[in-house]
Amino acid sequence: MPAKGPVNYSVTTEFEKRAQRMKEKLTRGDDDSPKPITRESWMTELPPEMKDFGLGPRTFKRRADDKSGDRSIWTDTPADRERKAKETQEARKSFSKKDEEHVLSGRDKRLAEQVSSYNDSKRTESLMDIHHKKLKNKAAEDKNKPQERIPFDRDKDLKVNLFDEAQKKALIKKSRELNTRFSHGKGSMFL
Repeated sequence: MPAKGPVNYSVTTEFEKRAQRMKEKLTRGDDDSPKPITRESWMTELPPEMKDFGLGPRTFKRRADDKSGDRSIWTDTPADRERKAKETQEARKSFSKKDEEHVLSGRDKRLAEQVSSYNDSKRTESLMDIHHKKLKNKAAEDKNKPQERIPFDRDKDLKVNLFDEAQKKALIKKSRELNTRFSHGKGSMFL
């Protein structure tokens, strides 16, 4: 609606007021000590898991599991992540050291030697080993053979003649039975 009385509005006074406010804001900021920026707890912590609010799954989750996994991954800082990575690496190193410490007993070593000596003396080679040896021998023989140059043969290399003479004659004979473009042969509808 239009103003009822005279309007005292000037652009220059508006600029001056704005400049004064900015000046006060900048000078006041220097006087105060900088406040540490902290986030509220709802920003840094996960909300508690809601249970039994009536809209949950009916059939898939019969029991409420308290062990829903590590939820701290959502709120970890980079320092926390590095610390956890170092802990897992140390755990892996200690686990691998335990594996190295696991040494076969004297009885196990003796039994393994007896089994291997029995297999070498009494059992024949497996079919798979025989097959691999044959393949290696064949590959070695093929490598030692001199390569012969085979001359180019059009029919053999391009496989031009897919039909022999009898098949060609039978096809030509069937095609003679086609009188018009609307009739079909006696044998099959398609060539």
